[in-house]
This record gives sequence, C-alpha cells and structure tokens, in this order.
Amino acid sequence: MKITAFDVNNPLEKTLMAMLASGRFPHAVILEGGNPSERLDLAKKIAAALVCSESKANAPCGICSHCKKAAADSHADIPFYTAEDKPRAFKVDAVRDIRNNAYIIPNEADKKVFILENAHTMGNEGQNAILKILEEPPSYVNFIMLCSTKSGFLPTVLSRATVFTIGEARNDADDEIRAAAVEAASAVAKAVTSIDDFELVKAAAVFEKDAKLLKASLPVIQEIFAAALREKYGASDGDTEFGTLPAELAGKLSRRALPDLIDACDKLMASLRMNANHNLMLTALCTTLRKAVSQ
Repeated sequence: MKITAFDVNNPLEKTLMAMLASGRFPHAVILEGGNPSERLDLAKKIAAALVCSESKANAPCGICSHCKKAAADSHADIPFYTAEDKPRAFKVDAVRDIRNNAYIIPNEADKKVFILENAHTMGNEGQNAILKILEEPPSYVNFIMLCSTKSGFLPTVLSRATVFTIGEARNDADDEIRAAAVEAASAVAKAVTSIDDFELVKAAAVFEKDAKLLKASLPVIQEIFAAALREKYGASDGDTEFGTLPAELAGKLSRRALPDLIDACDKLMASLRMNANHNLMLTALCTTLRKAVSQ
C-alpha cells in the first residue's frame, strides 16, 4: 500500500488531519461504515501519520522510514489484529494479548498504534477486557478500531472512544458487483444506439450465465439513461462513474426515446421481481430496449 497524504477535499480526512496536526488526537477512535478496504486504508493512513517522524502538519509524509515501513505493513509499532466479520470472532485471548502488548514501550517511533479490524465482533467479555486499557492507556498508545457499525460496541467502550463515520456500510463484494454492473450496463446502454441489432445481443450475452449480474445491472442501465436525459436538458451530473457515456447517449437519442428507455427498464425490473424465466428475460431485455428506441 502506498501511504498518501490526507485529502483536504474530504471533510472527514480534513478533520483527521487537523486533529493530528494539533497533537491532540484521541487515544482511541472507532472508524465505522464504508467498506472494509476503505476503513483499513484510512486506519493505515492515520497510523502512519501518528508514527511519522516529519512535521505533524504534513503527516504522513510518505517518505520517512516510519511511513515507508507503515506502507509495507512492517512497522513494529503498528500491531495489527483482525478477525472474521461474524459474532464473537475477535477472541478474548487476542484482546488480552493486545492489552499486554500495550504496556510494552514502542520499539522505534514515539507512538504505538494498534489497528483492530472487525473490532465489533468482540463479545462482551472481550470488550470488558479491553476496557481497562481504554480507560487508562499509556501516553504512547493509540487504538484504531474498525467496524461496519458502532452498534456492536458496549456503551462503556463507546464512551471512551471517538467515533468517525466513513459513510454507509458496504462490503467489498458489493463494490465488486457494482463495478461489474456498471461495466455491463454501460455496454448495453451504448449498444442501444447501434444500428446493428446484434450489438445489443452481444452486449447482453454477459448475462447468459449470470442472473445476479443481470439483477444488479438493470437499475444501473436505468441510471445511465436517466443521466443521459439530464444531459439532454442541460443538467449535467458532472464527473460520474459512467464517464462521458451519458453525454454520448444524449447526443444520439431523442428526448422521446430516453424517457421510453427509462420506462422500459422499470418494466424489465418488474418482470425480474416476478421471477421471470432468465432466458426470456434476456430476450425481453433486447427487444424492449430496441422497441423503446425505435418508437
């Protein structure tokens, strides 16, 4: 992982940067929401900033030995503990090891930063075990606890930590599905404008053995046509995950065709909710969208 500077255009990161620069960063923070990768990346950035040997106003610098070791996940003073994301997966023995390790002074840096992934999966016994170190931590210790939602923590733990919310909780699998759906939906939406009917059939072929992808892609196809309609009326969405595609579609499709395509997507999604035959859905996808364009 490459350690990058905090993004001053991101309100949360700007706040974290200011707190770090002030030298009064909370001894325990909880990062909730977002997806696991986002939480972990932000935790590593915070940890690097805390051990960085350069000016705290510019931490993490990304070039000092501490930042380089943090980026390589090899810094002795950034212990990392993880567990599966399921109830009571974070074992009491691991919590006791954390507690004992916290009383050992840092090896290289001025700080020792513990990153606890899926910390919300500690049972009550584990949370009570870590409570004492949260109440009276050594001055050199910081804890960064990661979770999908803070609701898994006891009130006593929450009262001794500062909670930062990254955004709506998601998982990496959801993001992967979304990325695949955007790619497939973009190909279908683009093929709608082709004069060759086979282009649409070819674009829809990706769904032949993947009903889950079809279900995820239909609302995205509708999103694309809706974005194109806004473009048509001069209400651009700016930079989006669809790139220039909405503008391209707005230039090729009429003001009548775009609403019809949006309505066609509604009908297709309704059919899917009624558990329509998958092969028939693929045929309906091509014929319904083609019909909406040609009317």
